[in-house]
Amino acid sequence: MKRPMRAQLFALVVPLLLVVSCGWMLGGSGTARAAGGELQITAVSPTPNATVASTSTTIEATFSDSAAAVNPAAVFMFVNGQNVSQIQSFVVTATEVSYTPPMILPLKNGNNNVTVSATDLAGFSTSLKWSFTVNTSLVPVANPFAGLKVTTLLLYIGIGAAISAGVVGGYILVLKQTTRFTFRKYFATHPIEKKITTLYIPLIVAFVWVILGLDYVYSTPGLPSNASDYVFIVAIFIALTLYGIDARREMQRTRTFERAFAQLLFEMADAMRGGLDPAKAIVELAKTHTNILRQPLRVAADGVKLGRPFEKVLRDMVRSMRSDLITRYAGLIADATSIGGETATVVYRAAKDMDDFVKIEEEREKQLVLPVAVIFIAFGVLMAVLLALLSIAPELGTLNVSIAGFGTPLAGGSSVAAPVAHLDFDTLKERFFELMLINALGTGAIIGAFTEGRARYGILHSLALVAATAAVFFILYP
Repeated sequence: MKRPMRAQLFALVVPLLLVVSCGWMLGGSGTARAAGGELQITAVSPTPNATVASTSTTIEATFSDSAAAVNPAAVFMFVNGQNVSQIQSFVVTATEVSYTPPMILPLKNGNNNVTVSATDLAGFSTSLKWSFTVNTSLVPVANPFAGLKVTTLLLYIGIGAAISAGVVGGYILVLKQTTRFTFRKYFATHPIEKKITTLYIPLIVAFVWVILGLDYVYSTPGLPSNASDYVFIVAIFIALTLYGIDARREMQRTRTFERAFAQLLFEMADAMRGGLDPAKAIVELAKTHTNILRQPLRVAADGVKLGRPFEKVLRDMVRSMRSDLITRYAGLIADATSIGGETATVVYRAAKDMDDFVKIEEEREKQLVLPVAVIFIAFGVLMAVLLALLSIAPELGTLNVSIAGFGTPLAGGSSVAAPVAHLDFDTLKERFFELMLINALGTGAIIGAFTEGRARYGILHSLALVAATAAVFFILYP
């Protein structure tokens, strides 16, 4: 009992330590606080390590001070080492400071450093230094909804839905007058499939959310570069949460049915050894059962009382349980009762085999806890590696890739390193973020297929990993 507990604690502690260590390794967050803790400066625009396309982008920072108001006369800004506090476009108040480089003093292409220092009326001083990249060749992301009014699109969808509802309503009225149609009778014979409410409707809602979210992201300036990724993350949760919960509940329900059916077979074997035939055994057991098989047994007992064959009743009873294991043993018992002979012995052996199989399956699930924890740890290690690469990305500069065969050959057979442009931190961050999201979805599917044989049983694992990825990147790179 101690070793699994230690393994679980190890699986919980290691990812936490990895995230904490990465947070320590990544350093500052674009905020500086005075020694006394009252005066605080926060970089607003451009955000630390961001990439902008304009050489005249506005540089802005905000102040917060619980001790006293900031003294505007004691606020200074240095851009690439030059004091810009006396330039006309430098604006400072008690809560914020901004500077827009004039055309005669543009920002340089490449890395730019900003330092803001401030002192409040209580005498507390602090400063904040951050950097960003200017890339005038940067192509802005085009708005895919530029020529489309989302409100108009939603209006057309609403009109189409209203027309469809009117047609369906008219058809139902005709059915009521010609065939005495009622919804109660219809849904009694045509139950609504779970997928409609747990998958199809959420998919439609997620699609509408993506349209509205992307339209807002592309039409609102100043949002983070990965804002569209968060739109898709919310859409993933909208589309898959209910389906994942339903899949998990169905798996647990199937396990409960299998345990209860194995116990039912033992009780049937005892009743048949006492002189009852299988049909009468079902009727008698339906009177006493109070577990999950209570309702299926009562339906089966009513079928037996109406004169239906026991084989047909048994096969119909287990169909709703959706378990291949139960269907296999129910078919075996149905065939044995139709042939005749020592049916009680067959039922007992089937019950024994099924009970052993269920116990083996439960033991297997317990043993799979550690491998699943290892998969989660591997995911955490991969995230730590990517975060470590992001932490050194601004200092990478150019890369020598001639060793990989990409150098430019010169005369005499020699080659020289092919320089690579300075890495775009925002683009690199966004690609790593998307990589981790794809990996999270795939890892959850692998866990579901590995533990239960079906990828949909790992949807909740995928959602948990997606949420963890989004939380880590949001905290470290707000």
